[in-house]
Amino acid sequence: MSPAIKSNVTPRETEIIGWMAAGKTAAEIGTILAISHITVNTHIANAKARLGVFKDTALVAAALRNGIIR
Repeated sequence: MSPAIKSNVTPRETEIIGWMAAGKTAAEIGTILAISHITVNTHIANAKARLGVFKDTALVAAALRNGIIR
C-alpha cells in the first residue's frame, strides 16, 4: 500500500467510497450524509481522479487494494 495514495483521498471521499462498497447509490449516500447527490458525485469523481480509475467498481476495488476501506 502506498501511503501517498491513501493520504490523497479525503476523509469524506473515503466515507463515500465505503457507502459505495455497501451498494448505496449517490442519491442514497446523499440522503445518509445530508448532502446533495451532485456533491456525492463530485466527491466520487475526485476520488476516481486521485486513484486513477474511471469506473465506480474500479474505484471501490482500488480503495480496497490500497487499504483505504476494508
